[in-house]
Amino acid sequence: MHKPTTNATSKQSLPRRHRRRSALKQAFDPQRSGQRQNATLATSATNGASATNASTSTSLRQHLAKELADILGTPHTIPIPRWVTPKHYSYTYSEIFGHASFILVAASYAVDDFVWLRIIAVAGSASMLVFTYFHPHGRVLWLPFQWNCLFIAINSYRIGRVYYDRYLADVLSPELKLARERHFSFMEKEDFGKLARIAHVETYRKGDLVAEENQPNDKVRVVLSGELNVMRDGALTYVLDEGNFIAESGLHAGLMLKGSVDSCCSVEAETDVQVISWDRTELVDLLEREDHLRRSLKATLSWDVVRKLKSQRVMLASGRIQDPGHWTHLRNEQGEHRYAAILKNLLASHHIAERKRELLKYRTVHHIDDEHHREALKACGWTEEEFEAGHKKGEDLHFAKKQHHGPDHWIRQYVRRVFG
Repeated sequence: MHKPTTNATSKQSLPRRHRRRSALKQAFDPQRSGQRQNATLATSATNGASATNASTSTSLRQHLAKELADILGTPHTIPIPRWVTPKHYSYTYSEIFGHASFILVAASYAVDDFVWLRIIAVAGSASMLVFTYFHPHGRVLWLPFQWNCLFIAINSYRIGRVYYDRYLADVLSPELKLARERHFSFMEKEDFGKLARIAHVETYRKGDLVAEENQPNDKVRVVLSGELNVMRDGALTYVLDEGNFIAESGLHAGLMLKGSVDSCCSVEAETDVQVISWDRTELVDLLEREDHLRRSLKATLSWDVVRKLKSQRVMLASGRIQDPGHWTHLRNEQGEHRYAAILKNLLASHHIAERKRELLKYRTVHHIDDEHHREALKACGWTEEEFEAGHKKGEDLHFAKKQHHGPDHWIRQYVRRVFG
């Protein structure tokens, strides 16, 4: 007996037969078969051309590398007369590059100029690259090769930055170039260019207040032209003219104070005045990044202090001060107020321990004794014991965290010094 065919069997066998018919039809269809063969041939030709080009490029590189290796690694005999020594000495060009690398590095140590030191160092590292890649023993020394690549990159970056800074310094306005020649001669032009890029030129009319007594001041200024009167309680204490700094607040002693510092006097324009102005925080951030610039600015500020002292003596000798005793009293008050304002800013910054040495230097320069120091602390709401401890009572943990830097701070400082 024949078994009845189920619907499931017919449904499964029907698609299979259709698939076989479709495959046979496609296989024996001449048009489709030709298109498929053409596509296959085109793909094969493309792949073959790519493989041929890649093979040619690879073989060319290998050929060049072999030629260079033969040239640099072939020993050459040094023609030494036999009466000097019977031994034979030889050298390779690769070894010459190795010796040249160490000679150039040694020469860079004898160069004072920062840029030339790095240029010679780059040349020495490049010579070492040749020696380590085409080593006389026929094996690439990848470890020194990679490190020297890193050194070349760092030094090249620093060289490029110097020339870029010099370019920016060359395109400064004529008035800023003149200010550098007259009042910032201690600085290299690229250092002054960095200062000028974050500065603003301000103009004041006669009678305008540039700074007001007992008010916060977040600017550091230098007089470009004109004359200003410095007033304490409405009385003249000294005069500022071209090249003098306004509200430097301890920068000459190394005090890097950010934010605002209360003004110990009023500064009023006696004539039309033009000044260069910096935001104090932005300026201090720049000085903390640039050690060379900070040293140059401190030298400029020290000379400015000397000029101001000479100016005061001229005022006394010329009879411009009517009551020298009262004037001396006002000058002392002004100095004490300035120290109290500096101390107030310092205590608010939570970095007392780091600034104590600079603060002591400032006290020595300006004759701030222990009594005036205690009075300034009292005005700020601190005791001498709290100042020595570096924090106020009851806030030990808070201030300890503020005052001590973690490892990430020192890593950032190191990277900043390396890359500039």
